Amino acid sequence: GNAPFARVYVPEPYRVNLRVNQKLMVNVDGLDRKIEGTLRWISTEPAFSPYYALNQEERSRLMYLAEVQLPESEKDLPNGIPAQVELP
Repeated sequence: GNAPFARVYVPEPYRVNLRVNQKLMVNVDGLDRKIEGTLRWISTEPAFSPYYALNQEERSRLMYLAEVQLPESEKDLPNGIPAQVELP
């Protein structure tokens, strides 16, 4: 489609509360408003260190790659701009 998406890294402590199709608020640098997006994908594997090599304290530093779909109305946003997603 024409609508952009935000690619973000989710810290391990937040991963358990996220589900595909969940609505999330996205803050895009340079905009004074928030955009409601939909979580379209989240990795089942951490992006950096293998989970089996970490102790309980270190696991909180794991990150999971996720993609948040923005609405079609945001199709004019440029690629590559920084964004933050508000996590539950």
